[in-house]
Parts: sequence; C-alpha cells; structure tokens
Amino acid sequence: MKFYFKSIIFSFLLTTIVYAQDTKVDILLEKVQQSKSKEEKQSFISKLKIELAKINKKARDESNAIIEAKKKIPLKLFNDGSVKK
Repeated sequence: MKFYFKSIIFSFLLTTIVYAQDTKVDILLEKVQQSKSKEEKQSFISKLKIELAKINKKARDESNAIIEAKKKIPLKLFNDGSVKK
C-alpha cells in the first residue's frame, strides 16, 4: 500500500513540474506576442531562447543517460548451461 501511495505522489509531482516548465515558456511566448515595441520583443525572445535551451539541454542529457544505460544491458541472455557442467 505504501508503494502505491508513494508512486502516486511521485507521478503527481513529476507532472506538475513538467507542466510548470511548459507554462513558463508559454508565458514568455504570450509576452512576445503581446509586446508592441521591438525592444520588448527582442528581450522576451532572448529570455525565451534561454528557457528553451535549458529544456533542450535537460532533454538531451536525459536521452544520453538512457542511451548509456541501454549500452550496459547485455544483448544475449545468460546461458547457465556452462556453469552446471
């Protein structure tokens, strides 16, 4: 029962964090669209680029970690026939 409760809490926190990152990008995008002067648009676009670069770097690091972990998984199953002899 504890395990299920912990997994539910973990999944809830994970989804709220993911949506929080998206809303920050969405807010910056709305500010870019609503700004009227060219200088404001440029400043919001630069902030948006920084946020997107952070998200992209995090996703790239996670994908590289998954690829490295997959390389460590053996391709063939262990044959214990030689051990029994």
